[in-house]
Amino acid sequence: NALRAPASSPFQSNGGRRSSIRSLFPFNNAAATIAGQKEQTSTKSSFLKSLDPTVGLINNASQKRTQLLNDILESGTGLPNPGSAQSFSTVAPGVWRVVYAPHMTTMAGLARGKFSVQYELNEDGTIISHAKYDFPLFNLQGYLSVSGTYGSVDDNVCRVDFDEAWMKPIKPAFDDNVDELFEEGPYPNIDSVPDSITKTIIRNVGRAAFIEPFAVFPVSYLDEELIVFDFELLGTRICARRYKS
Repeated sequence: NALRAPASSPFQSNGGRRSSIRSLFPFNNAAATIAGQKEQTSTKSSFLKSLDPTVGLINNASQKRTQLLNDILESGTGLPNPGSAQSFSTVAPGVWRVVYAPHMTTMAGLARGKFSVQYELNEDGTIISHAKYDFPLFNLQGYLSVSGTYGSVDDNVCRVDFDEAWMKPIKPAFDDNVDELFEEGPYPNIDSVPDSITKTIIRNVGRAAFIEPFAVFPVSYLDEELIVFDFELLGTRICARRYKS
């Protein structure tokens, strides 16, 4: 991203001369790099500031948020090869929460409900996802959880292979306070779920639903705080933010 010379500059008329002049002044390239990094930082900060300060909630879709997210992707300043194990292994472990997923908020809004999604990624390549749902219209509140493993397909695509699913219905109304959002707590794993016919049914239905289109996710952006990946089955993007390492 070298700095462009003005249209009237003689550097515009001769490619060879432009290249040789730049080689004499390498600080031009360094300055351009620094400027690009500052611009990306500003764009990322603007995106984060546009989010609801209530940590854990998925923000409603808006043109401004979508544009700022696109600007972050176009900056190209995230980790290289974001789908590779070499890149994501350094930042993946921790607790991530979905902060922007237009398809989730749109679908939930149609039923006057809300979602909150949390991913727990471990260094050994295992993953647990808890989705808290609240649909007062249907008197449905609780947690839907899945677990499995995550890994790399290629430099730009990762995959998540879920092999267990369980639920924990709850009655309290949806709480916007992040400290209490998961306080009741979903069942932490399949083994902690009491044996019942319901557990068996949900487990079997979940396993049947874990098909290939649900497993592969192209990664558009990744750094130590944000990840943006594509959910191709629904033609949408999901942005998650890391809150605990």
